[in-house]
Amino acid sequence: MSSNDTKHVQTELDEEEYERFRAFAEEHGLSLKEASHEALIEWVERQQQADPNDAAFTVLDELDASSLPRTAQTDAREEDDLVDEWHGKDESFVLAEDPSSNT
Repeated sequence: MSSNDTKHVQTELDEEEYERFRAFAEEHGLSLKEASHEALIEWVERQQQADPNDAAFTVLDELDASSLPRTAQTDAREEDDLVDEWHGKDESFVLAEDPSSNT
């Protein structure tokens, strides 16, 4: 990289922050410049996490709760396939018909 391809950033740390940063860099075998670079890149990547308001994350909120059935169904083929013990509130459920018999 030529000097024209790089930009410089600068910050100020108080004595305690500087000492913690210096010790951390030394502990990891990095110069202050290398540690600063890694810290900045890591911070930027963390800030660019997925947007929780993205439609992929909110689609379930948009479902109309009243459109959901009041009873649940399962495609369990055997009673043994069902949960042996339920510790939640009682809910009714209906076993679905075996899809392989729909020929």
